[in-house]
Amino acid sequence: MSLNLEALRRLIEPVTKVAGFEGFVVATSDGLPLLSSLSDKDLEEKVAALTAVLSEVGNRASTELGKGEADWIAVYAPDGSGIIYVKLGEVGYMAVLFSRDTRLGVLLYTLKEIKKKILEARIS
Repeated sequence: MSLNLEALRRLIEPVTKVAGFEGFVVATSDGLPLLSSLSDKDLEEKVAALTAVLSEVGNRASTELGKGEADWIAVYAPDGSGIIYVKLGEVGYMAVLFSRDTRLGVLLYTLKEIKKKILEARIS
């Protein structure tokens, strides 16, 4: 699959404007980073690898419970910060790191719109 990373970056840009946004990593289902806003390459690789693990666990749990493949996976820390994993069709997954000050409704709405645009654009 040939992926237009610049077009993907433009579609993802709105999430970087959400208050409390800390960073994103777009990764393949195998955990390889494709695109990232993180300046720390070690953290980028760690988030990408964890994306593969958590998406597998989330999908397994969701399908075992008869709910089908997971579309979103959220991990919340005790301080209110966390990571949301969003499936982006054939592209893979996007992990979005957020702070405790994030307005989750705004973040989730933004991610929903980004996903919709990515799927409509067929970025691959």
